[in-house]
Amino acid sequence: MRKHFLILTLFCFLLMQTNAQSQQSLLWKISGNGLQQPSYIFGTFHLLCAKDINITDTLKSIIHHSQQVFFEIKMDDPDLTKKTLQSVSMKDGHQLKEFIPAKDYSAIDSIFKSKTQISISLLSNYKPYLLVPLLYQSMLGCAPVGLEGELQKIAKKDSLPIYGLETLEYQMKIFDSIDYNIQAKELSKNVLHFEESRKELLQMIKVYQSKDINAMQELVKEDDTFGKYDELLLNQRNVNWIPIIINQVKLKSTFIAVGAGHLGGTKGILHLLIDKGFTITPVVY
Repeated sequence: MRKHFLILTLFCFLLMQTNAQSQQSLLWKISGNGLQQPSYIFGTFHLLCAKDINITDTLKSIIHHSQQVFFEIKMDDPDLTKKTLQSVSMKDGHQLKEFIPAKDYSAIDSIFKSKTQISISLLSNYKPYLLVPLLYQSMLGCAPVGLEGELQKIAKKDSLPIYGLETLEYQMKIFDSIDYNIQAKELSKNVLHFEESRKELLQMIKVYQSKDINAMQELVKEDDTFGKYDELLLNQRNVNWIPIIINQVKLKSTFIAVGAGHLGGTKGILHLLIDKGFTITPVVY
């Protein structure tokens, strides 16, 4: 880059546009490009211990002064539970035993039950990776709380309309696009190597708490099992969301909350918004 003046100039310009995007923050202001009022985007971690959730007065104030709220999916959909139950099963009637070696299945069932109080055989038709979050209570040593749910409570208190950037059905179908063998391998790893997986989860939470969105995105990409699916899990969804975000921030002051892994990197939402001419500024909160 040092050898190419034009590239260096462009790089410096982008740094100025982001107002030092390298600063560590999970909360970013969207402005410029003709917007009459700013909007904000916040990076979440979907499940945390209650003690690790810190919704500051600054964050509450920004939600309070917004005109609408967007999550990845419409959190207040009255049919959300019904839609979830209709979407968790593997397609074509597959069962978990098909994807886990017989020599491992009994051990996995036993450990899973000891950690969750649920026999894995009762969930044998579920998409394998959807079973991993059931281990989080034991991994974290607490009853996990959904950060998006806590943000939703604030929005509801202010009677703000809530929308989704995509549908639950779309999210669930993503896991039909990932080989069930790969998902079963990830589930097996989390169960059979429980302590190692627990440490990895705690490390990811630690990185999240450091507010380093680029490091968060890299952790997802570097995952041994799902790293090669970052185009499907992150990048393509980011591209899908950008037109929706742009349309909405032009209409109203909008608060957007999505997984922190979607924000950083050259294919992240912040960079994509910069490419569209918006100014992205980190907010101290």
